Amino acid sequence: MACSIYKSFRKLKKRGLAREERPYFKKHVIMLDDHLFSLDLERWEVSIATEHGRIRVKLLHGTYHEKFKDMKAGEAWIVRKKDEFYLNVCFSKNVELMEQNNKAIAVDINENNVAYGSTEGIENFKTKERAIRTAYFLKRRRIQLRLGSRGENLMKKYKERERKRIEDIYHKLADKIVEKARKEGATTIILERLTNIRKRIKYSKVMNGRLHRWSFRRLQRIIEYKAELMGLNVVYVNARGTSTLCPICGVKLSPNGHRVLRCPSCGLEEDRDVIAVRNLLLKLRDVGASSVHPEGPIREGMKFYVRPERIIGSN
Repeated sequence: MACSIYKSFRKLKKRGLAREERPYFKKHVIMLDDHLFSLDLERWEVSIATEHGRIRVKLLHGTYHEKFKDMKAGEAWIVRKKDEFYLNVCFSKNVELMEQNNKAIAVDINENNVAYGSTEGIENFKTKERAIRTAYFLKRRRIQLRLGSRGENLMKKYKERERKRIEDIYHKLADKIVEKARKEGATTIILERLTNIRKRIKYSKVMNGRLHRWSFRRLQRIIEYKAELMGLNVVYVNARGTSTLCPICGVKLSPNGHRVLRCPSCGLEEDRDVIAVRNLLLKLRDVGASSVHPEGPIREGMKFYVRPERIIGSN
């Protein structure tokens, strides 16, 4: 791990992106390969190999999920945070994806809301991500202006709070999308290919900050792994024109009020997010996109709390 951090630091320094003069560890971490530890989730114990033989450690405050029963434990990390120790474990599982049928769920991701659905119905989920991220950004900026470098720890605390709050929203939303696909018998989830979206759009300084705080790719990754864990196919299609073209006749739409678009040719009038979802469903049929199979098994993490004295011993 030290070599990996040092190599990463050298690359950043050559590009002029290193903030420090030398690399350093942010956390105290011990990495464990799968042959250095074994988990017993029934007894809530972990066996860890040391130079003096194996020791058995009782796990505390862990959350046991039934889905981990048929998964294989891979590598793990013992992480020290202040005076507490955590065992972060990576589980893996081989999943066979379903054969694609003509039913799919399309997902249109926006900065403040996400629309998803199929030909049977479209739903709109208000994430309020823009407001949350802006509020935390302004709070950190006030701390920086008032305290300077003395407020670094306080800024980190609010940054972590922001991350956890957004991650919770993302996971709840991903669960809703996967559940809708299962209820409707869909075998495919369609996502937008948003590569280089920040480079393609010409925006002001304020918009620049907003777009760089928006973690749309993180949401897509969560939806992707939750879908594949259930055997659903994930397809990425080109997002160009999905919010500006009519899904019926293909004519460019005109604004007709707040977030409402109207087709001058056929008279269609709908919310722009609903139109985007309908266009994404059409693109899957038109381009005949193939599903994105996971590279290797699906992985998921799990965190356990362990007794510190059993890890650090007399030292």
